[in-house]
Parts: sequence; structure tokens; C-alpha cells
Amino acid sequence: MSCVQCKESASFKEYRHKNVVCLLGDIRIARGYYHCKHCGHGHFPWDGVLRLSERALTLGAEEIVTLGGSLDAFGTVAKRTLPKMSGLKLSESTVQRTTEDAGKRLAEQLQAGKTFGQKTVWDWHIDANGKTCAYLSVDATGVMMQGPEGAKADGRMAYVGMIFNPQPRQTEDERLSRPCDGVRYLAGHYTLAELGEQMRRQAAQVGVGQATQWIALTDAGSGLEHWIDMYFPLAIKIVDFHHASEYLENLAKVYRSDAEGKTLTDEWCHRLKHEGGAVMLKELQGLDLRRLSKAARKMYDAALTYFTNHVGRMNYPEYLSNGWHIGSGGVESACKTVVNQRLCLGGMRWCEAGSDHVCHLRALYRSDPDQWEAYWGYPDYAMAA
Repeated sequence: MSCVQCKESASFKEYRHKNVVCLLGDIRIARGYYHCKHCGHGHFPWDGVLRLSERALTLGAEEIVTLGGSLDAFGTVAKRTLPKMSGLKLSESTVQRTTEDAGKRLAEQLQAGKTFGQKTVWDWHIDANGKTCAYLSVDATGVMMQGPEGAKADGRMAYVGMIFNPQPRQTEDERLSRPCDGVRYLAGHYTLAELGEQMRRQAAQVGVGQATQWIALTDAGSGLEHWIDMYFPLAIKIVDFHHASEYLENLAKVYRSDAEGKTLTDEWCHRLKHEGGAVMLKELQGLDLRRLSKAARKMYDAALTYFTNHVGRMNYPEYLSNGWHIGSGGVESACKTVVNQRLCLGGMRWCEAGSDHVCHLRALYRSDPDQWEAYWGYPDYAMAA
């Protein structure tokens, strides 16, 4: 065989045995050992064919361990999940390192421009005007950190981005409650620029460019409007209706007494939904502020600033008449299901690298099933360039 280091001829020397862990447990295999006299390196080609991990796990065993470590605490997976699910008996540290190594490889491949599975064009749903619509959304959620030797450390924000094809709003309620017909998640300690580049690649792989209308739903967090303009410039930007409503609710509670505050909240939210942000902004600008307390004035200033900055993305009557979604509940739910349900359980603290790697795996697993399968090299799901 040719030496993988110097490409000169490497000669077979002998068979050497190695203990490996497969889904059936521990086995002992014999592998041919080749040595290159030119550069002095030795090689076991069969290890590469079997895709043995650094911890002598076969590909099937590594996938199961990684799946377990992506879904539950490493200690629980080692002590309960793996023995019950497959009979494997591994240490907590092996489960952790195997999972984080897989997440690291995934992160490196995504950063290098890889996508997984076959390139396709989703069957984008049609709005009330007969236009196909592709949706995207992004949000962030906190992850608790721990410094070296258990030292205190500030938490880190993990971004969650998604490309999705939700059920049209004009469909019956039963169908509207069904999952999206296609979803791709990305999650990790990204910069917005890194997330943008990877989101564009995911969007291209599922045919976002073939949709007539792009719709971006966010809570109007810092930098997100510019981010959309930079990476999805053709998208209609919509501020999450429920997020805008929270500003009105908080203000109504301090502007009026209990029962009257609830009535005012309902009135304001109804006007926002059916008359739009511009009308609601005028309403706020015309309020009598003379009797407001200092705390109430802060609530008012916050609401006024928010509506002033984002009124151009609050034309909810038009959005609804088009049959578009006006809530970012999908990505807010993704923050919980992709990140929080694994990384934010009681007492959990992470190092930055470990949490980032697990975030990538969680996003891959929660995406359409072909994504996880393609990453692990199943033949029906070829990796795209």
C-alpha cells in the first residue's frame, strides 16, 4: 500500500490485535500492520475502513454513545441509558469525550462549508396570494458556564437559527398544529456573521431561492435587522407579534389599575394586530403621562422606543391578510428543545467548547431526520459539498 504520509510504498509486516467496542459489546480484531521505511510511519488501514474512534469505538457504537450524550446527562447515559439500550458499559468521561469529539467534527465541517444530505427543493407552502413562502428565524438563549477547576464564569449566549416550512395560516386548526414540513436548525456559540454564512448554505440546500417570498421572523434583538439585510436581503422582516404585545401589556399594567389594565391590554393588542404598529405608536405618543410614576415612565419609554424603532416591521394586518405567520414561537421553542432541554437542566455548568459542540449535535438531531443520518454516513444520505 502507499504510505498515507509520504505516498511511498509501505510494506505489510504482521497482524496485530486490538480490543474494540461495537454495539454487541467488546470484541477483539486482527488488523494488518504496514510500515513505511521511507518516513518511518506505521499504518493500520483496517482502522480507517472500520472508522474506529480514538477510544476504539466502532462507528455504530460511537453514534449510539453520541446520541445518548446529546439527549441526556453524560453520567445518566453511562450508568443507565447505554446499559439498558445496548448493553454497553462505558465511563462517564468516555461518553462525554465521544460526544464532544463528534460535535467538534461537526462544527469543523459546518465551518468548512459542508452541508449534509441531498440538495433538494422543499415543497414550500403557498400564502393567500398564491406565492410560495420560505421562513427563517433566529434567537439566542443563555447557557451557564464554569471556569477552570470549578471557578465562577459568566454565562454565554447560544444562537439558534432555523430555516422552516410551517403550515399555512389559512389552513384548518388541526393542520396548523402539525409540525413544519421541513426544518433545519443551527445552534452554537456563533458570531452573527458565522451563523449567517451557515444559514445561507442551509437555505440554498433546501431551495429557499426557489420560494417567491422570504419571511424573517425575529424579536428585533440587537443586530438582527442588519443581519437579515446582510444575509437574506430579499426577506420581509416581521417583528414577533407576541414580543411587541409584551411591551403593551407591561405598560398597561402600570398605566391602569388591575382590571382596567387587563382590559387596556386586550384593547391595545387587538389594535396592534388589526390596525398595525403605526396606529399603536400614535396611541402611545398621545397618552397622558402626567400621573405616571417614575417606574411607570420607564415602562412607557421602553415601549415607545421599541415601537419607534421597529414600527416598519409591525404591519400585522397586511401580514395576516397575506396568510403569513406573525409570531417567532418556532425559534423560541427551538431555543428550549434544541438547547435548554439538554444544556440548561438543574445544576448544569459547561465549558465553552463542550457546550458549543453539544449545541451543534442537538441542532443536527432536531432537524429533519436525513441530517443526522447523513452526518453518520448512512449510504442513502450522501454528504453534499
